Amino acid sequence: MDKRAGLENRRGKPPAQVRILYPPPSFLEFCWFLREILGICVRIWIRMRDQVEEVKTKTDIVAVIGEHLDLKKAGRNYKALCPFHSEKTPSFMVSPELQIFKCFGCGESGDVYSFLQKYEGMDFAEALKFLADRAGIKLSPLKSPGQGLKQLLYEINFHAAKFYHFILLNHSEGKEALVYLTKQRKIKPETIKTFQLGFSPNVPFALRKYLIDKKGFKLNQIEKAGICYTRNGRVFDRFRGRIVFPLFDHRGNAVGFSGRILPSEKSKGLAKYINSPETLVYSKSRILYGLNLARREIKKRGSAVVVEGNLDVVSSWQAGVKNVVAINGTALTEDQIRLLGRLSKKLILALDADMAGDAAARRGIDLAQTQGLEVEVLPLGKYQDPDEMIRHSPEVFKKDLKKTIGVWDFVISSVFAKHDATTAAGKAKIGRELAPVLASISDQILQAHYLEMVAKRLNVPTEAVAAQLAKSSSSLTLTQPPTLAVAPKKKKSRRELLEERLLTLAFQEDPQILLKKKVYSLVTTPLAARIIKEFRRFFKKQKTFDPSEFAASLPKELVE
Repeated sequence: MDKRAGLENRRGKPPAQVRILYPPPSFLEFCWFLREILGICVRIWIRMRDQVEEVKTKTDIVAVIGEHLDLKKAGRNYKALCPFHSEKTPSFMVSPELQIFKCFGCGESGDVYSFLQKYEGMDFAEALKFLADRAGIKLSPLKSPGQGLKQLLYEINFHAAKFYHFILLNHSEGKEALVYLTKQRKIKPETIKTFQLGFSPNVPFALRKYLIDKKGFKLNQIEKAGICYTRNGRVFDRFRGRIVFPLFDHRGNAVGFSGRILPSEKSKGLAKYINSPETLVYSKSRILYGLNLARREIKKRGSAVVVEGNLDVVSSWQAGVKNVVAINGTALTEDQIRLLGRLSKKLILALDADMAGDAAARRGIDLAQTQGLEVEVLPLGKYQDPDEMIRHSPEVFKKDLKKTIGVWDFVISSVFAKHDATTAAGKAKIGRELAPVLASISDQILQAHYLEMVAKRLNVPTEAVAAQLAKSSSSLTLTQPPTLAVAPKKKKSRRELLEERLLTLAFQEDPQILLKKKVYSLVTTPLAARIIKEFRRFFKKQKTFDPSEFAASLPKELVE
């Protein structure tokens, strides 16, 4: 307390302003404070250690690893091919007595926690929670900040999925979508419940009221989950007016959503499908739609059927084919192949028939084969996709799954079917189309086999096809990086980074600022200038800005 204030107080006169001065803590007070902090840390550590040990005691490492690998009894232990390196003779051992694993080939070892961390990519907290849930143990809330945020996003997505599902099944706003799914797409109510399909009402603030007012989440948290975005102080549901497909990772965590427009909305020029943006828990290249439901069936049947769209998975599941996953319109990625490779060594592709012209699809196929997976194709015949095939001929679909053909045989046959191989012009077209296909096959023995097959079917010397192949390989080398190589990222200039930041802030806060001459005149880099040009053209037609509508109006090369 100030000396003057203290004197005035003693005289009984209240001071005009009293300033409190705290004296520095004594050495004993500091030691007491430090002791309390250390005591808290020790108690937390002991509680966590006890939890970890309790979960570990109630978990059988053989059962956990056996769900991921094909374990075989070897004396008192179990053995399998090591998942952490390539081998033909099993050197990966699991001890039920010691509750540990050890690979005598690559040296990887550890307990059940470290196995899940290395195999599934979990952090320790995720592995602990996964095993605790499995053992029926309720954990005390001990989370790192990063883990806390991930868990929060899972919870937001979970509650959003429940909200959408309720609207579809129980609210008048979802009636049109429900009729479309059940009548036109012939999806049964039980299937809708299994996949937790939903509908996002085209009603302002509906989701916000549920997640913020009722469930207590904060606006910035649901924005981080990618469900909503803010414009001019107003909150908009990213998927409003769309049928919603919740997206789950292979462990069953809700990580994002995919939204599909209703047929009545097609005339508005909206993108048919939109997905959640990349978040802390969602990455499109790592997610396979339906894998959370299909993983056991994939392992049981020894094969995974890969389709393109969400409805293909839903229809297949309803028809009784439950080892199906969707890649959501992208080519197979390395992460997706790795996930499927853990469960099965055979992939059956039920995709668009014109895979021969898709270089990205060929790279995915070759990558799968390089990683030791057998890749076959289910020809769809006159049908556009598996969903249509199942709705018209479900038994034919199931029957044809037993008559799949090799992927390169299918690609080559589909090219021959498009052209007349008896004419010179037809042979030339076939040769030009198949040269890059043959060039993309990295296995040289396999490549030589198909080279001879093509030459025989064209009735030309093998050397002629080899020459065309060499020409195509040379062209590919000059124009694009190798299949498995990662192209070095071009370093952006400071101006490019600044203009990119300007666009980001403008689209997040007030897109109309880009219409001002003094703003867009500042932009000089080609990419940013072109995006602004496209936005100005878009704004002349649409007086309100919607990110999904704007994305749908952009040329493909600008959407990303």
